[in-house]
Formats: sequence, structure tokens, C-alpha cells
Amino acid sequence: MAGDLEPTDDGWTLENFTGAIHRGGVGLWAWNPTRRTARLDALCREFWGVSEAVVGIDDLFGRVNAEDRTGMMADWAASKNDPHAYSFDFRIGEGPDARWISARGVGGEASRVGEWIQAIFLDITDRKRAEEAERLLTAELAHRVSNMFTVARALTSIVARDATSAPSFAEDLSRRFGVLHEATALATRSHHGEHRDVPLGTLAERILAPYRNGANIEVDVDDAVVASPGKVNDYAMIFHELATNSAKYGALSGGGSLRVRARMDGGASRLTWEEGPAPSGAAKVAGTGFGSRLLKQTIERSLGGRFERDIGAGGLLFEMVVPSA
Repeated sequence: MAGDLEPTDDGWTLENFTGAIHRGGVGLWAWNPTRRTARLDALCREFWGVSEAVVGIDDLFGRVNAEDRTGMMADWAASKNDPHAYSFDFRIGEGPDARWISARGVGGEASRVGEWIQAIFLDITDRKRAEEAERLLTAELAHRVSNMFTVARALTSIVARDATSAPSFAEDLSRRFGVLHEATALATRSHHGEHRDVPLGTLAERILAPYRNGANIEVDVDDAVVASPGKVNDYAMIFHELATNSAKYGALSGGGSLRVRARMDGGASRLTWEEGPAPSGAAKVAGTGFGSRLLKQTIERSLGGRFERDIGAGGLLFEMVVPSA
């Protein structure tokens, strides 16, 4: 029975076996601690972006993401003598396109062949990006829930200032919450398949409508400035983030002025969100929390644009430029 399992046919060639593990994202490599060189197979050379089969270890270290380099070098050095199985992860390259690699093997003499210590590299980029997306989604959800409570408090405060009776207070507050819900539903419908452009002015009006009568709001958005179906949710999130911050710290917290203006400018949309001075006693915010990171993620990565924000005694000036799709 055992003899029947011997690799005697062509299907068990080294070339076919290597091809199978490469298709699984596994590369073979070895390194020489004395000569400080590494020997890489074809897939590992692709991982590292090199063409030579034998390269200097220090050259490889220089290609590791700066945030991961020190820890990775320490783990690599430890694998020379530690006889236990190891696994450490790091990135090759910088920025969002960096490749995630997991180095795995058994250290010490168990993996040594002559002067070389053998191990594998496993491409785990897809898994790491999925984990990062999940973390971002969880943080974004928590942030949105927190924002909704902030909006609820702000709207309650705005309505309470002008309410003449409990019934009028309840009616006004309910109406404003209803408009806010409509704005959220507009973005959600587009996100889930209503394939039509949404005028940016319409979206801004919907999101800012609950704050009317509590602040002097002007929306001046050219009809040519629109959000494509797949990007409506991104723009809604940007407007909602700006409005929430303003309701908490700025013009929309009561008695302030806000002007939203957008125009097409040389193949890109240019939007300006300008607030007058915050009401007396309102806190200032520097914009360094998760909301700011969410704005950066949405504007730069999702929309491919750029933005600037300036907060001073005269109020807030936010400018965003997004290329046309």
C-alpha cells in the first residue's frame, strides 16, 4: 500500500510542486548569517522587487516599511539560533500599496543546510487589508453613532431656545430629525444601487436643513457639481462630519453663520465650507481625532482629492478639491 503512494510519475516533479506552493502565495528563501546574503526564489524576488536570486540582507532590510523595520530585523536575527518555530509579519514598501509578508520557519539547526538557513515567505496582503478595513469600519460605525448623539443634543438645544411650548418643541424637534433621516436615506439609497448622480447642493441642503433657524446658512452650489452614485455616501459623510463639528464647536451651535460654496474648476470640483466666529463660550477643536482621520481617508483615498482646513479667531475655512470622475 505504501509503495503505491511513492512519487514516481511526472506530477511529482520539483517544478510542479514549486508551482503549487507559489500559487498559494508561498515563496522559498534561505539566508546566510555569515555572508549576510539571502537566496530568493522567483516569487520571493517578486515580493521584494529585486531581479537577482542572491541579494544582500541589508538591501532587503532597506525595503522594509520604516514602521516595521526595527522589529523585523530583531525577529530575523533571533531566528538564527532559536530552535523554535517562528512567525513574524512586516510590510515591504510604504503607503497603501505596501505588501504584507509573513516570515515563517523553524530557527537554529533544524532549518540549516550547510551555511544556509531555510524558511518561507507567505503573502498575507489580502488578509491584512481585510483586517484593516474591518477595523476602520468598526471605528467608523462607533464614530457615526457618537456623531448622531452629538447631533441630537445640538438640535435639542437649538429647538429649545425658540420653543414656546412643549408641543411646539416636540413638533419642531421631530421635524428636524425627520429631515436628517431623509438626508441619510438619500445617501443610503444611492449606496445600495440607485444609479444616478445627486446634486451636491441638494445633499448639502438636506443635511443642513435641521440646523435652519438656529444659524445663518447659505448654500451656493453650482448645478454642475454632483456626486456620482458610488460617491454619494462619501460626500454625505463629509458634510455630516463638518456639520456635527460645527454643531458642537462652531457656527451651527447657535447664532453663527455658515456659507457652503462649490464650483467646477478645470476638471475638478472645488468646495468651500466657511464659518463665521463660533458663538461665545463654544470650545475650539484642532481636528486631530478620528473624525479628521475619517475626512482624510474619505477625501484623499476614496475621492482622490485633497483638502485644507484652517481654524482661527475668525472662524473655520475648509476647502476641498476633488477631480471629476
